[in-house]
Amino acid sequence: MKLRSLSLAIAIASSYPAFADRAEPARYRPVAPLNTAGVPQSGFLGSGSRPFELEVPTVVADLTPENPGEFKTGTVYSLPIPVTPSLSYWESVAGGHASRIRISTANAVGLRLHLVFGSVPPSLELRLQGSEDVTLPAPIASTEIHGNELWLPVTRGSDADLEIFVGADVSPEALDLRLDKINLILVDTSGASTSGFSAQSAGLAQYKEYDLACWSNDPAYPALQTAAAATANIHFLRKGSSYLCSGTLLRDKGDTQTPWFATANHCLPDQTVADTASFEWFWQAIDCNAYATDPRYGQTFGGAQLLWTEFNREPSFLRLRNPPPADVYLSGWDTAIHVGDAVWGVHHPRGDHTMVSKGKVTALQKTFTDSGQGGTHLLDEVQYTYGGTEGGSSGSGLFAVSGGNAYWKGSLFGGSENDYQDSVYSHFAGYYEQIKPWLTSCALPWGGSIPGGQSVTAYQKPTATQCAAVAEVRTCTDGQLSGSHTYETCTYVAGASCTLPWGGSLEDGRSVTAYQIDKAVNCASVAEVRRCSDGSLSGSYEHQTCTNSADSASMTVVHPAGGETFTAGEVVPVQWQLTGYGSKAKVNIALSKNGGAKWSLLKSGARNSGSWNWKVRKSQATSQALIRVCLPMTRKTPAICDVSDAVFTVQK
Repeated sequence: MKLRSLSLAIAIASSYPAFADRAEPARYRPVAPLNTAGVPQSGFLGSGSRPFELEVPTVVADLTPENPGEFKTGTVYSLPIPVTPSLSYWESVAGGHASRIRISTANAVGLRLHLVFGSVPPSLELRLQGSEDVTLPAPIASTEIHGNELWLPVTRGSDADLEIFVGADVSPEALDLRLDKINLILVDTSGASTSGFSAQSAGLAQYKEYDLACWSNDPAYPALQTAAAATANIHFLRKGSSYLCSGTLLRDKGDTQTPWFATANHCLPDQTVADTASFEWFWQAIDCNAYATDPRYGQTFGGAQLLWTEFNREPSFLRLRNPPPADVYLSGWDTAIHVGDAVWGVHHPRGDHTMVSKGKVTALQKTFTDSGQGGTHLLDEVQYTYGGTEGGSSGSGLFAVSGGNAYWKGSLFGGSENDYQDSVYSHFAGYYEQIKPWLTSCALPWGGSIPGGQSVTAYQKPTATQCAAVAEVRTCTDGQLSGSHTYETCTYVAGASCTLPWGGSLEDGRSVTAYQIDKAVNCASVAEVRRCSDGSLSGSYEHQTCTNSADSASMTVVHPAGGETFTAGEVVPVQWQLTGYGSKAKVNIALSKNGGAKWSLLKSGARNSGSWNWKVRKSQATSQALIRVCLPMTRKTPAICDVSDAVFTVQK
C-alpha cells in the first residue's frame, strides 16, 4: 500500500504498553507436518496416459492494482463447464482408482485450481504438479480439506496436472467434486527476469533490495535467519484477482505450537479472502544474489481462520488451517519499541525471494491517510538505509535483534509514494491487548490449547466412580496452566455394591429411602435417602418400610421414675421414650416442685434422642419434684406428654 502523511496527530519519542511483554522464538514442531517435502516425479499413482485435457484460451487481464502499492498477479478464470469425475478416465491403481486432469494455458506463468466438494471421502488424495515444478508436492489428503471448497497450492508454469485418487471402497462415478475456477497468475513470480526491473535475486523486486544471504557477515544474521524462517509469501484472491503479500508466524508464551500468523488488514481483511490464502515458506535464495531457491521451499494451503483485524491500526491476526513445514520458526515478539531503535524488515517485494532491509524507527503512532482506500491509520514510521519495501512486502514483519534473537514489532502497512525506503508499520503495543489471549495461550496435556484467561475442566483419572471428585478447573494465565490433572474426560465406572440393613444389595451410584422406625405418625419425618458410593452406604436408618399410624404415638418418662434423691450440682439424665416419631422431633422438658401443681420449663426444643442432661440447681430443692416430657401440640396433632411415675427429692 502507498500512502502519504496526513498530519502528525501523535509523534511520541517512545512507546510502552502498561507492561512491556515479549515471547522468545522457537522452531515449529508439527505433530503431522503437511507438504514439507516433494516426492519424485513418479509420485503420481496413475500413468496419466489418458488425461482429461483442459485448454484455457489466452486471457487478457488488467493488472492495475485496485489500490496504490498493492501487487496484483493475475485473474480468476471461471470454466464455462466445470470438470467433474464423470468426464475423466479412471484407471485402477494400487489401493483404488486414479484419474488425471491436465490444464494447459496460453499465457499463464503459474496456476491455482479451485475445487468444490459435495462430500469428501476419507480415502481421497490429490496430487498436483506444474510444468515447471521441479518436484511433485506431497499428496493432499482429505484431512487437509476444510469446508466444501479449496484453492490448491500454486503451481509453476503454464500447465499443470491434477491427479485425483479414491480408495477401492469409493465409486469414482459417485465422487462429488468439480473443478470450476482457475487462478491464472500472469506476473512471473517464479524468477524470470522482468523488463524494467533491477535484477534482485529472483528478478522481481523493482528497487535495490538485499537477499537474506547478503547479510551473512552481519552479527544479526543468525537472528535474521530465524525471522526469515517465520516469514511467508502469501498468495490470495480478492474480487476475481490474485495478489501477493507477506506475513509472519508468531509464537505464543505457552509454546502451544499453534501457527498464529500476522499480516496487514489490507492483505487479508475478512474471512472470505483469508479462505483463499496459500503460504510459501523458504522462498529465499541459497546465496547472495543467487537465482536458485532454498531446497526447503514448501507451501501451506487451505487458508487461515481470521481471529481479529482492524482497519485503523491495520493488523490482521490469523491461525493457519494446515500446519506449515517442520523447519519453519515461530517468531518471538516484543511490545516495546522506541524512536531510534535499529530495526530490520523481512519481506517479499513483488513476490521476490526473502529480502532484508535495515533502518531505524523515526516516529511512533503517527497518523497517515491511505491514498487508496481512504481513512486514517495510526502507524510507526521506519526509515531504511539499506533496502526498502515494495508492493508484495505488505504485511511483512518489522524486527529488532537483541541477545541473538529477532523480535517481531509489527506488520508493514506501506510506504511513501516518493521514497521506497520510507515505510510504516502497525503499532503492535497499541493492539496487543486485543490479540493477547492467543499470544498467551496454554498447551493442554491432551493436545490443543486454550487462550489466556480461559479455563478448562481436567480430571485426575480417565475413569472414576465419582468423576466430580477427581475434577479440577485449570486456568490459563500468561502461558501457564494452573493445576495438575491431565485427562480431558472422565468416564463413570460402577464401584462396589452396598449391603442393605434389611437384606439384599444396592448398586453403586443408586439410592434408596430408609426409615428410622417402622411405624410413625408421619413416615416422611422419619425418612432419609441412603446412597451407595463404591461399597459405602450413606446414612443410618435401618427400616425398609414405614406405616403411617396415629395410634403409634406415645410418650413414656423413664427417668426419674420417682423415689430418687438428687443433690444440687449433680447432672441427672432425663430419659424418655417417644414412639411414632423419629429423632428429628423436638420435645419440651419441664420441672414441678409441688407435685405437678405448677411447672417451669427446663429445656425447649430438645432433640428426640431419648435423653437430656439436667444440671440440678439449689433453687430447685424440693421433696415433691416431678419431670414432664411433652411433644408440643401442632395444628394437626395433639400434644403427647408423660410425667414421672412418682415424686422425687432434690436437696441442696
